[in-house]
Amino acid sequence: MWNNLSTTKPQELAIQDVGIWKTYFDNLYKNIPQKDLNQNQLEIKEKLNILESVIKNNQNPLDYPITQQELNEKLKSIKSKKACGVDNIRNEMLKNSTPELQNAVLKLFNMVLTSGCFPDVWNQGLISPIHKSGDKSDPNNYRGICVNSNLGKIFCSILNSRIQTFLQEKNVISKCQIGFLPNHRTTDHIYTLHTLINKHVHQKKEGKIFACFIDFKKAFDSIWHEGLFYKILQSGLGGKVYDLIKCMYTENKCAIKIKNQRTEFFSQCRGVRQGCNLSPNLFNIYINELADMLDQSPAPGLTLFDTEVKYLLYADDLVLLSPTKEGLQQNINILEQYCHNWALAVNFQKTKIMIFQKKPRCQKHKCKFTLNNTLIEHTKNYTYLGLTISASGNFNMAVKALKEKARRAMYAIKMKLFKINIPIRIWTKIFDSVILPIALYGSEVWGPLNKLDFKMWDKHPIEALHAEFCRKILQVQRNTPTNACRAELGRFPVIMKIQKRSLKFWLHLNSSPNSSLQFKALQAQELSPETSPLSQMVLDLTNQADASTASKERIPISKIMNQSKESYLQYWKNETKSQSRLNCYLTLNREYELADYLYSVRDTKQRQILTKYRLSDHRLAIETGRHKKTWLPKEERVCGHCMTGEVETEMHFLLYCDKYSSQRDSLFTEMTTYIPNFYKLNPEEKLRILMGEGAMAPLAAKYVFSCHSLRDTE
Repeated sequence: MWNNLSTTKPQELAIQDVGIWKTYFDNLYKNIPQKDLNQNQLEIKEKLNILESVIKNNQNPLDYPITQQELNEKLKSIKSKKACGVDNIRNEMLKNSTPELQNAVLKLFNMVLTSGCFPDVWNQGLISPIHKSGDKSDPNNYRGICVNSNLGKIFCSILNSRIQTFLQEKNVISKCQIGFLPNHRTTDHIYTLHTLINKHVHQKKEGKIFACFIDFKKAFDSIWHEGLFYKILQSGLGGKVYDLIKCMYTENKCAIKIKNQRTEFFSQCRGVRQGCNLSPNLFNIYINELADMLDQSPAPGLTLFDTEVKYLLYADDLVLLSPTKEGLQQNINILEQYCHNWALAVNFQKTKIMIFQKKPRCQKHKCKFTLNNTLIEHTKNYTYLGLTISASGNFNMAVKALKEKARRAMYAIKMKLFKINIPIRIWTKIFDSVILPIALYGSEVWGPLNKLDFKMWDKHPIEALHAEFCRKILQVQRNTPTNACRAELGRFPVIMKIQKRSLKFWLHLNSSPNSSLQFKALQAQELSPETSPLSQMVLDLTNQADASTASKERIPISKIMNQSKESYLQYWKNETKSQSRLNCYLTLNREYELADYLYSVRDTKQRQILTKYRLSDHRLAIETGRHKKTWLPKEERVCGHCMTGEVETEMHFLLYCDKYSSQRDSLFTEMTTYIPNFYKLNPEEKLRILMGEGAMAPLAAKYVFSCHSLRDTE
C-alpha cells in the first residue's frame, strides 16, 4: 500500500526541450562580468587576493586527517534508494561496504584532503527541473534539483560537520540566524516574533512594531563566488579545506537531465552547489555580513529580556524589525547597501511592510518605505516561515490555511487510493503520519493561544478536520456525533497532540543556549506566566498530573499525557451520557479503542451499515423523530413496520420487530452454534452482540445489513 502511495506518475514537464533548460540555468549561474562589478565588489576581490596570499595557509584548523570514526558515522547515516551521480556509485554500495573497501575510501578521502583538489567526477551534477508554483511554461517558476556523486557527498558531509563545529565554537554566525543549525527549528523564530508582538504591541497602550518581510530573489542561486571565498577566509577558515571549497566552486559543472535526454556540461559560476552538504553553512557564512551590518546599525531595535532584536534570519528568510518607522527605513537602507555590495536582489512582489498593532488599519499613506527607490507594499498578513501571521499578531488565518492545506492533502491521497480497499487502521496511520503534521505545523506556538478545554476544542478548525476524517472513513453523515466517531476509532482529540508538542517545545526552549533568541523569548514570557500561553499550558498540565516544572531539562511527558487522556475519558463519559442520541452506543459498554469489527468485518457495505446503526446514523423512528421537520415526542416514535406499538429503537429493530422475524430466527439459530446460551442472555447482552461487539461481528453485520435492506426496500 505504501509503495502504491509513494509511486506517483511523474508529471510531464511543460517544457521538454533540454536546450531551453540549459540556456536558462546557464544564464542563471553565469558569473558577473568584470565590467559589471561595482567599486565595492572590486575592493572585495582585491581583499580576497590579499587574504589568500597572507593568511590562507596560516589558518588551517580543520586540515587534520579524516578518521575512521568520522567515516563510519556518515556511512551509517546515509539513506538508501537515493539517486546516484555520474560515477554510478549508489548509497547501498557504500552503506554495506566491506572493511577493506571502507579503508580504501578513507585513504581516498585523506588524499583528497591533503591535495586540496576536489575530484572532477565529484564536481559534475545532473539537474532536473521541478515545478514550484505559477505558470508551468515559465522556467523561473522551477527550481533545479541536482544529483551529485554519493561518494563526494559523504566527503562533503564530513567537512561540513567540522565546519559546523568550528562556526559554533567561534560564534561566527549571528544568534539571529538559525537556519540550517542543529537543534533549531522554524518555530523558534515564530515563537520569538510572537513574543515580541505580545510584549511591544499587546502589553503597551499604543504599541507598534514596524516590520519588513524580505524575500530575496533566488538567493541560493545568486551567491557571488569571489564574495563567498572572501567571507570564508574572513570567518577563520583556510588551509586545505579552503582550497577544496574553492576548487569545487571554480570547477563545478552541471548538465540538464530530463528523462533520457542530457545536455553537455556547463559551468556553475554563481550560487551554492545544489544538493551539497556544505551549501547551507556556506550560505550562512555569506549572508552573515548582512547580520553584522544590521547589528552595528544605530537604528533602535526591540528589547527582548536583556537583548535587542533588529531582525530575524532563517537562512534567506529575513524580517527587519523596529519600534519606529525611521528605524525600519534605516535597516532597509542597510539591506540595500548589502545587496549592492554582495550581488543579491530583492523580490519586490513578495517583500512586504507590516505594522503590528492592536487594531490594524491602513498605514500606507502615512508610512512609506522604499528600497532601491521602489515603494514597498503594505500588507495586513504575511506567510512567515510557512505560517500566516496577521498585523494584530493572531494566527486565525494561519489555522484556517493549515486546515485547508491538510484537507487538500487528505482528499488527494483519498483520490489516489480510492480503488484500493485500505484497512481503517492503515487510514488512521496515514492521517497521523501525513495529514496531521501539515495541520499541526507551528501548533507549539498557536495551539496554546486557544482556550483548550475539550468542549471548546471540538469547535476548532483543526478538530473539525479530524472529525471530518473520522466520519469519512466510517462512512457516516456529517451530523453524526463527533465524540462517538472518535470513540469508535479509539482516537483522542487532536488537542492531545498539541499538548504533547507544546511540552516538548517548552523543554526545547529551556535547553536552548542561554544566548539564543528563543531562550530569551521564553525568559521574557515567564516574567509573567499568566500572560504566557505556552508556560501557562505547561503549568496547568503538570499541576493536573501532580508533576513539577522545577527540572527545566526533564518533565514526565508520558505521565502528563496519560493524565490528560484520563481527564478526557471522564469528560467523554459525562458528555456522552448527556446525549440521548447515544443511548444505544452507551449500552455497548466498550473500551475506548478501535472497534474490533472495523477490521474483522471484511465486507465494506455490511461494515458501513453496522457502523451507522451503532452510531445512530439511521432512519429508525427514534432518530427521524428528532429532526426539526418531523419531530415527535419519544413515546410517539413508534415502529411503522409492526403492530406492537413499540418505539422503534435499535433494540426493537434488531430483537423484537416482527418484520424481520425470518432473518432473526435464522441468525439466532446460527448464533447458538457459537454461543450456546445466546437465548438466555438478557436483551442488552444480545444487543451488544448484534451490534458487532465480540467475535460474532461478521455474522452480526450480515444480519443488520439484511434487516436494513429489507426495511429500506419497503
